Amino acid sequence: MKIRCLTLGAFLLVGLTLGVSAQKVDIVEHKGELEKIRQDIEKSRRNLDSLQQVEKRLQKELSDYEQRTSINETVLKRLTDQLTTARKSVSDAKATIERSQKKFQTTRVRYLENLQFYYRGMRRDFSETSAEINIEKNALRRYLYLKALANYDRDQLTRSSEYLKEAEAEYASLTDKEKSLGVAQRKKKREFTISSSQKERRARDLSRLKRKKDAESDRLLSLSEAARQMEDLVARLESERQERKNQTGPENFDYRTGNFQSYKGRLLAPMKGKVIKGFGWSVHPATKLKAYSPGIEIKGAAGQPIAAIASGVAAYTGNLRGYGVFIIIEHEDGYYSTYAGLADTHIETGQVVRQGEVLGVSADGILKFELREGKEAIDPVEWIKLEYLK
Repeated sequence: MKIRCLTLGAFLLVGLTLGVSAQKVDIVEHKGELEKIRQDIEKSRRNLDSLQQVEKRLQKELSDYEQRTSINETVLKRLTDQLTTARKSVSDAKATIERSQKKFQTTRVRYLENLQFYYRGMRRDFSETSAEINIEKNALRRYLYLKALANYDRDQLTRSSEYLKEAEAEYASLTDKEKSLGVAQRKKKREFTISSSQKERRARDLSRLKRKKDAESDRLLSLSEAARQMEDLVARLESERQERKNQTGPENFDYRTGNFQSYKGRLLAPMKGKVIKGFGWSVHPATKLKAYSPGIEIKGAAGQPIAAIASGVAAYTGNLRGYGVFIIIEHEDGYYSTYAGLADTHIETGQVVRQGEVLGVSADGILKFELREGKEAIDPVEWIKLEYLK
């Protein structure tokens, strides 16, 4: 079927009764869009406030983790120094024990040798003292000397034994202290590792949150500008409707057929792809706030053609901040479809389009699509034949 394209001036010459009625619905549609944008602005502001509260909490947690990590690092350094000192003391005590053992063994050997020498000397000398008194005196002196030497060696042996026991006791104490410090160091090292990991995780969370907050701030600015542009659009359409009240002209599109309801489940998809955002209420995974989507988002390929889901008239074509290139198609019986995210548009406002006609191409592969019955948003997925989305 040959497509008839009309200029904006020709479209304004529609019949008085049907034309005024259609334009009223068009203005109601745009006023509804304006109210939706205002609601989005309020939601965006609440989201921004929520993100700022979360940011403050994360900053406090990050500060706490940084302080805890600093304390753990200080304690860990002190424990490491103490452990190093304890290990050196254990090494010195071990060397002392080795020296004590060596001295004890030397004293013990000398003591035993002196006892043997004393015993042999006394036996020999007493057997020889029966004849001469001088020999007996010499034997007595030798006896006394050897006895004193034996006592001295015994005292040395006793002191060496005590010194060895003290060294062994000190070594055992230092070994226990080394083990205790080692356990404390390992525990503190685990705490330090955990607190460092938590600090890094909170820093990453804070960085992600700041990016979300910046994105939400940009979105708020975009929505505010979109609201301003939509207000201008509604005011202009209202003015045009007033000007057309007394004008008449040929009708080029049948606005009241009563057939559009029968298209449910059989409409074409505006673009082939995957639905990545559904219709209705959802909870944001980060802010936990509920948000309402009046349409769906379809992901395809950049530059992919976007087509009209059904025949109708282009009620609006233009660029709207927050929406990009934006098209509104008015269909039969007060139904509207909207297309946002186009790189450009192939049609003009007031032009009659047919089902499947290419309206433009996708800018980045994401199409925001809405379907409305008057000013009420309805779920497009229930109206589109699902195989057309693939």
